[in-house]
Amino acid sequence: MKLILQIFLIVCVLIFLAIIVHYLAKKKLNLRYSLVWLGAGLGMLVLAIFPQIVTAVGNLVGIDTPVNTVFLFAGMFMLLIIFTLTIIVSHMNNQIYRLTQKQAILEKRVRELENSCEFGACEDHKSSEEIG
Repeated sequence: MKLILQIFLIVCVLIFLAIIVHYLAKKKLNLRYSLVWLGAGLGMLVLAIFPQIVTAVGNLVGIDTPVNTVFLFAGMFMLLIIFTLTIIVSHMNNQIYRLTQKQAILEKRVRELENSCEFGACEDHKSSEEIG
């Protein structure tokens, strides 16, 4: 890899990491969900600083061209992101389900209280409290 390309990649990765840290500091990105991005950024930085790692890993798994190894890493990273997002969506779906059930229970209680007050049970309850 040419030195100018290596410097360009390192600068790009540092900008990427700075953007992630900026969004974390502004609380626009949750740390729990950004760990994958931080890990990917650090991995890209290591690969940009030491490009011979790509060649070594490619040779280890039987890939002749370093570009194909990079595509393999990119595909694995995309699968990791999709899996992480699927976990997040599943968790939020469960939370929405529980919140919907709680809201329905609370609405039922409010309707029951409103109905009992319409039939005078609410005033009987108030008058017994005032006496006691």
